[in-house]
Amino acid sequence: MYGTEKDCTFGVEAAALALGFLEDLVCATFFVCALWVFDTVKLMIGERVGDQMPTASQICDKVSTFLVSWVLFVAMTGPFVADLLIVRLRGMRFTFELVAMAIHEKDNASSASISQSEMNEARACSSLVAYSGLNATLNELFVRGIDATTQGFTPSVADGTIENAKIYIHSATENYTLFQDDSLYRRTTGFHGDLAFDVNVSNENPPNVVLIVVESFRFHDSHYLVGDDPSNLFKGTNITVTPNFDRWAKRGVSFSNMWSSWRTSRSVESLLFAQLPYDSVADSGMTGGKEDVELSGLPQFFKAKGYEPFFTTGCKTDYDDWDTFLPSHGFDTVWSRDEMMELAEGYLNISSDEWYGDAHRAFGWGVHDDLSFQLLGDLLINKTVEQTERVARGESKKPLFVNHYTISSHTPFKDHPTWYAKAMKPDFSTLYQDEEYADVVKAYLEMRYFTDMQLGKFLDRMADKGILDDTIVVIVGDHGQGPEDGLDVPEARELSATRVAGTIIAEGRLGDSVGLMIEDAVEQYDMLNTLADITGVPEGGFLQDGIGRSLKRNVTFGERAVYSNNPSRKMSVVRGHERLRYDRYSSSVLLHNADTDHEMEKDQFPTLSLKDKVDWRAKRDNGRRINAYYTKRWDKKCLLDGEC
Repeated sequence: MYGTEKDCTFGVEAAALALGFLEDLVCATFFVCALWVFDTVKLMIGERVGDQMPTASQICDKVSTFLVSWVLFVAMTGPFVADLLIVRLRGMRFTFELVAMAIHEKDNASSASISQSEMNEARACSSLVAYSGLNATLNELFVRGIDATTQGFTPSVADGTIENAKIYIHSATENYTLFQDDSLYRRTTGFHGDLAFDVNVSNENPPNVVLIVVESFRFHDSHYLVGDDPSNLFKGTNITVTPNFDRWAKRGVSFSNMWSSWRTSRSVESLLFAQLPYDSVADSGMTGGKEDVELSGLPQFFKAKGYEPFFTTGCKTDYDDWDTFLPSHGFDTVWSRDEMMELAEGYLNISSDEWYGDAHRAFGWGVHDDLSFQLLGDLLINKTVEQTERVARGESKKPLFVNHYTISSHTPFKDHPTWYAKAMKPDFSTLYQDEEYADVVKAYLEMRYFTDMQLGKFLDRMADKGILDDTIVVIVGDHGQGPEDGLDVPEARELSATRVAGTIIAEGRLGDSVGLMIEDAVEQYDMLNTLADITGVPEGGFLQDGIGRSLKRNVTFGERAVYSNNPSRKMSVVRGHERLRYDRYSSSVLLHNADTDHEMEKDQFPTLSLKDKVDWRAKRDNGRRINAYYTKRWDKKCLLDGEC
């Protein structure tokens, strides 16, 4: 977590131990000083009232001494013990932001997955000598006392500024005007360059746009995306876990090398606003609702084009303050778990006792995908009827932009609707029987298949009703998942957790591009410019501060790098099929081929030429700077400002 074997030298270990002694000395000094102040105050009070009430004074003296001593002891050692446990169990560092998150999300705690092995380790966790130099108590003191980095008392290599915004903007395909050279805030007025694919769209009859974000949908659940399977992810079989996605992806334009940044809330920042997400283990850009932060992304873009922005999900949206953030940042209507339940009871004849009773039509995170896709389909059908009637009256069409998030395939993958639990399922045993956590992998695969089944039913229904003739559908995973490593640290299998499925379906609009597979590295944050290029830029352009490019335009394979980060593990930059892992501060880097070395077993960096090493390190440093840039601008509420 903190470096490589090369870092384990005598000098480093001695320095860590010396730092540990220094930290313990500082903490002990604060502890002693606090006790001295308490004893001084206690003595002064005792001298004044001791003679009048000697017995009561003695009792108060002993009780207060006991309580204050223990409070100070817990205050000093509590963060250190918590840090030791969290590092051991989750590979994360303790901060007070984690405490705040735990309090804020206490209502969702019952839905989080905690494995039995995790519970056992929490009861008995031996300390490690290496933690002597990782004093969480002192780190938190420095963070708040002298404004150190929020990642702890460590030197920062990125201060939240960038020298030149053009480093991160794809000028080869985007027409834009910067408001300031060192700010990504700009006005995009169009796109240019050779086409990778084209979508036939008319300004007189603009299509509806549906962005479907599938929970935990990693790319290698789809055999169509994996192709020849150079990492043997399907273990020599022709199995696919997502036959319906594969079937529809073959009718669209697909992306076999699409990347994300771990955690669902972070996907909102990338997919809707084309940003590298806010850098925090505990928080996201959405935390707190951010009503006072100005943003410009897909909801604002489509609203400027006369679209009606709509957000739907079966999930409850009090998680991470989605219920405040989404209406505050462009969505006129938001349907979440509660609205879905009300609609299902009113229109689908679902009784209230079916949600959490024997039928299990809902679970801790929300309404299952079979019902949410049914209601999404009803919405599109009804809105299409309204649009047809408006056009017949000579009014504008008012097309629909819908962002839909699924939820059923959320960890721990064990919550099934009763009808599906009883249904026959494909035999995925070849994919899990030799795994250490075979039961977890089996549960994941069966829930992935369930959501894929519902996605297929939805798309088939929309095709039968003629809705897809007037709709562009984008399907992408919010992040991936690594059940092969169990539930302790679900993102530990890094490529599985961050490389996601992606496709664009545009029935009757793609011409010769039907079935195109784009293999170059792309990212969730490319969707803003891609959809803007497909549907057309509004007159006067649109405002944004993103780092995406239009995937509709052709680029040289491997020429452009994308960034994919996980605050609780590593940051990464991907170019072509190569992925460089790095962290915020240390010099340690690892380079792997994401196609042929899925388990990241062969580090290619030592074999590179000096020129290539310098080039990769430059991309790493750019990744650090843009990561800090967005975090600073979220904190200072200046994303759409030149100066910050």
